[in-house]
Amino acid sequence: MSQTISKQEKYYFSDKLKEQLSQISQYPLTIIEAPSGFGKTTAVREYLRNELPEASCQWYICLGESAPIAWLGICELFSRINSEVANNMKSLKMPTLDTLFHMTSYLKNLECRNKTYFVIDNYQLINFDMHRELINVFSMHEDPNLHMIFITQQLDFRQQLSIHNNNIHTIDASSFFFDKEGIANLFRMEGLRITENELENIFKNTEGWISAIRLQMINYKESGSFIYSAGIEHLVETAIWNRLGSVEKDFLLKVSVFDSFTAQQAAEILDHEVLPGKIEEELKSSDFVRFLPDKRLFIINGIFLDYLRNRFYHHQPRAYQKKVFYKAGISCAAMGQYCLATKFFYTIRDFDSILSLPFTRQYLDSQKEECDEAMFVEIVRECPEEILCRYPSAIVVFGHYAHLNEQHEIYKKLCRLLRSLMQNKPNLSQEEIRRFNAELVLLEVLGEFNDITKMKEGYKKARDILEDSSDIIEHSTPWFSVFPTAFGIFWRESGKLDEMLNTIDEIRPFYRSLSQGQGAGLGHLIRAEAVLSKGEDNEAEILCHKALYEARTYRQFSICIYAELSLARIFILRGDSEKFFTAIKNIQSFATDYSDPSIHRMVDMCMSIISLTLGVKDYVAPWFYNIEGIRKLLYAPVIPFAEIWYFRLLLIDKRYNELFAFSQLALDTLRNSGAKVQYMMPQIHSLIFLSLAKHKSGNDLEAQMYLKEALAIALPDQVYLPFADYDCMTNLLTGINICYFDNPMKSAPSHKNQKETFMLNSFDALTELCKRQQKGISTIRKSLIQVKSTLTSREREIALLAKERLSAKEIADKLYISETTVKTTLRNVYSKLDIHSRSELATIEF
Repeated sequence: MSQTISKQEKYYFSDKLKEQLSQISQYPLTIIEAPSGFGKTTAVREYLRNELPEASCQWYICLGESAPIAWLGICELFSRINSEVANNMKSLKMPTLDTLFHMTSYLKNLECRNKTYFVIDNYQLINFDMHRELINVFSMHEDPNLHMIFITQQLDFRQQLSIHNNNIHTIDASSFFFDKEGIANLFRMEGLRITENELENIFKNTEGWISAIRLQMINYKESGSFIYSAGIEHLVETAIWNRLGSVEKDFLLKVSVFDSFTAQQAAEILDHEVLPGKIEEELKSSDFVRFLPDKRLFIINGIFLDYLRNRFYHHQPRAYQKKVFYKAGISCAAMGQYCLATKFFYTIRDFDSILSLPFTRQYLDSQKEECDEAMFVEIVRECPEEILCRYPSAIVVFGHYAHLNEQHEIYKKLCRLLRSLMQNKPNLSQEEIRRFNAELVLLEVLGEFNDITKMKEGYKKARDILEDSSDIIEHSTPWFSVFPTAFGIFWRESGKLDEMLNTIDEIRPFYRSLSQGQGAGLGHLIRAEAVLSKGEDNEAEILCHKALYEARTYRQFSICIYAELSLARIFILRGDSEKFFTAIKNIQSFATDYSDPSIHRMVDMCMSIISLTLGVKDYVAPWFYNIEGIRKLLYAPVIPFAEIWYFRLLLIDKRYNELFAFSQLALDTLRNSGAKVQYMMPQIHSLIFLSLAKHKSGNDLEAQMYLKEALAIALPDQVYLPFADYDCMTNLLTGINICYFDNPMKSAPSHKNQKETFMLNSFDALTELCKRQQKGISTIRKSLIQVKSTLTSREREIALLAKERLSAKEIADKLYISETTVKTTLRNVYSKLDIHSRSELATIEF
């Protein structure tokens, strides 16, 4: 860029701002909140660099990444001073209101030997609903050497940081505005003398906003005059844009289509193999372009970016724009950012480029938050059919994606196109035709979901077409296990559970021949879920281990995670705390070991289910707290199952009227006899929730009416476990008359007696399982409380020294920490061990 926008080496800060900045070192946490262009980051950076040169300063800059990724980045800051605290915080994934107190205890173990400053910049970009609550918790860390700084633009009004906390220092936008004296000093620092009248006009024109003042200053240096009547856009034009050369203008216009960009992307858009060194260096030294070395990203200042985009979209010819969008798409594709590339290509309706991208079902699943479902729908609607037919692989992938998002019109269109393509014998090899014929069959099998008998016929037909083993399903998402209850997904008719399980077994050899290991272990897992629902935990555990063995062999991590979930539920039923915690650890290890977003989503789901089964919210993922979050992250076929656990949250929170309303709506939808998909399990749960809502509201008569309906569906197949998770269920069941259940075999007295005997035995087994489950839940919950109160390594170290009769000062000197930290830690120890003095501490083991 030209000299006019090169980075200035000198900065002037008003006395008011310097006074505010000087207080950062006096508080555990500081919030700096002001709009874009106020110089927040520059002020903090220069303050830390010039006033605290000996301090350790660590930055995390949010760039709009997903909330869990941003949280990991923030946690990583703490690994510099205490890896145990960092790992404990990472284990929270994203904290919820119910797990924030865990953070408080973790943070009390921090100890910095030197002055340390953590800066979280662009905090407003974290897609999180608890900005204020999280900051409050961070402010309670109690380490006198640690100071946290949160730099943020103004947040949504629901998340405003109007915090009244003595641990928090707030610097708002008012501190960044310059008064007339400050403006005069800024100009003098640059060697410029202005008259009183000019100063008055500058102050009036800019209202003390530093970005506008600097633009006026640049304009004055170049032209010797000010532009008092101009708005900020005109100032940008006269101070920056008009001073750039044609090459620089062209470059900046082109990269303005990116929110942020790398040097390689910039080179691609300029038709260079690498970005010319001169341009890269000028970018790094520009006042209006920010470079993030750790991410190798450039970000154009928001004011300047708005100006550039206005010129790009409103002042450039369409041909110029199309070329830029195409190049931008190519650059994103080269970096594997296919969804972003699609957005650029779709802008210019370049369908060939979109359909040429190497999309897979697995990729679309892993990028579900980034890939805009509505955009893909419009692509299929608008794209000429002759172009679509040139890309049969894309038809298959988009067809699966459309079905999983309940875009039935698009799904049917893509099936029709692929069927027509195969009938017309396209210009494909015989092997390709055979493969796509099998893909067509499998795509149409989706339309028979969840009719397992028809699905079996489809898998058999696909196997017969391919004749031998194929990788046709190898790289696809295991769509039938995108929520951890494959058994519930396929059980569609009361009284037909065993028939469904037998059909699953019959499908397995057909599917195995198509998949080369995809979905390995699922058959065992489905049967494990089914027998566990009957209370047969020993057989269920054996099946889970079989599922794990097969799934591990083929690296089917989703099946492994879901098998561990079933084991956790088995150990809850037994009240086996040791094995329960082992299963929990195994589930959580997948999130630690693998970065795939779909793996993290599965772990979130399983931990949420386990937590809610126990009637607590400690491990519930943030996106489980609202229907919109669930629908955003999960595919349509499994949303009814996810809603079950959302309803559990409503029950725990005693929001009975909402629970009744949502459960009734869900039941009405599920009972649509005309729908191809029929689910029994969500119907049972919805009826149970309706029963519980009425019971909690004091209407036991209606509660039992709904409960009878649920039992009428569940008892013929001995599905007991859904009833057993609630402590009031035994009392509700006591009021049920087993003779209520109608017998369809009235004409056969002997059969009628058999039926009555079966129902009575089932009812007894259900009641017994409810008692057993509640006993197991009680045991595990007590163990959870004990785990929460376990001493950390630092707390144990200090407690042992205290037990040896060392004083607080002696402990502090021995461990190189402050005496205040020792006393605070001992208070935590006493609280966790439920004791009140050192004499009591000396008498117990820990």
